[in-house]
Amino acid sequence: MKQIKQRLSELSGKSFLALQSLFYAIANSIEALVPLLLAPILTRILAPSEYGIWVLFITYATFLRPIVGLTTQDAIRMRFYDFDQKQLDQFTHTALFVMIMMAVAVSGLTFIFRDTLAALAKFPANWLVTVVIAALLFEVFYTALALHQFHNRRKAFLTTQVVQAVLSIALISAFLLGGWDWRGVILGRILGMTAAILISLRALNYGPAFFFRMPRRSFYRDIAKFGVVYWPSGMVIMAVAMTDKVVAAHYLGVSASAMYGVAALFASAFWVINHSFVLAWTPWLFRKLKAAPSDGLREVLSVSMLYFLLASLAALCFYLISLFVAPILLGEAFHSAIPLLQYIMIAIVLQGFFMHNMKFLHFDKDIRVMSLCSMLTIALNIWLSILWAPTMGIRGIMLGTVVSFGAVFLISGMIVIVRHIKPQEGVKSVV
Repeated sequence: MKQIKQRLSELSGKSFLALQSLFYAIANSIEALVPLLLAPILTRILAPSEYGIWVLFITYATFLRPIVGLTTQDAIRMRFYDFDQKQLDQFTHTALFVMIMMAVAVSGLTFIFRDTLAALAKFPANWLVTVVIAALLFEVFYTALALHQFHNRRKAFLTTQVVQAVLSIALISAFLLGGWDWRGVILGRILGMTAAILISLRALNYGPAFFFRMPRRSFYRDIAKFGVVYWPSGMVIMAVAMTDKVVAAHYLGVSASAMYGVAALFASAFWVINHSFVLAWTPWLFRKLKAAPSDGLREVLSVSMLYFLLASLAALCFYLISLFVAPILLGEAFHSAIPLLQYIMIAIVLQGFFMHNMKFLHFDKDIRVMSLCSMLTIALNIWLSILWAPTMGIRGIMLGTVVSFGAVFLISGMIVIVRHIKPQEGVKSVV
């Protein structure tokens, strides 16, 4: 009887997780649809070099997110179940205040050194500050989504995604029709994201009065300490993406970054499904390991094995579909990106497997090991990208990403097995 009840409990947990994953897949697919729906317009109106500027803009803004935000959204996830609502609001308020101050400081430095940074980044100097603004908006946007997710406010989560998608597409299209080229794409994205953030924060009961009061100083140290130690882990995906596109721009030209970005568009559709599982799985995993780390281990392992299998099959399906869809959506100038789809899809699969392993370390609050694994991934990717780009072109850069995530996935997997298959006592928090 006890085994039957345990089995029913496992099935119930898996069903709940499947439904949660399905919801987040649908909700996050809305965001992923923005670049896909815009692709037929952008690849026909913009030249490859202009599209390359847009790709670099998104890449740099994504890279700056953990610098501006100090990865506080992950700090909120990790501490969510440790706080009551009042403490959570105080922590969130302090985090948002820190983000704004960091954005002001980084914007100032960017403006002062704009000419030097423009030469290094292959990006127009007068528009570099907009990259910092976008980084702040992205960080606040995803912090709000994390709060909605952990509060299980699915309606607000979905509304936030819909608003930013609809407004971004509408505004970008309007600016392009008005002759604004890549500048209109940037402005449309910033304005659409701003509107979605204001609505989302309001849904969290964070109105104007929430921001016009002094934050709680006692949280400064926690946020700064977490951000500094966790920074490599929080920015590993952004750093790898930036490395790939910057190496492509420097060694192969800005147009090569555009081709890389176009290939990544279709892989991003799979990434949404993959990331949705992680979104739904993380709070479930934390509850399982916290409530019954030994009894719940069997269920956790079965879900993980199922994830590895289904993720691989889903990636194959998305790849095959993309081969038929890509020639229709893309302008002829971008058709050379289609053969690259297989490499970027494998890289995204291994990236998902790596992030799966990181969540076990996230639960342990062992952010030092997470950061060491992330630093190894970044360093390996930089080395391999620079090594292979001159001889293999964009394909070599993508293969560098595959090898980097694959190697550290195996290393981190060994760490997880040692800790959770043979649990060790005394894993301590560094926060």
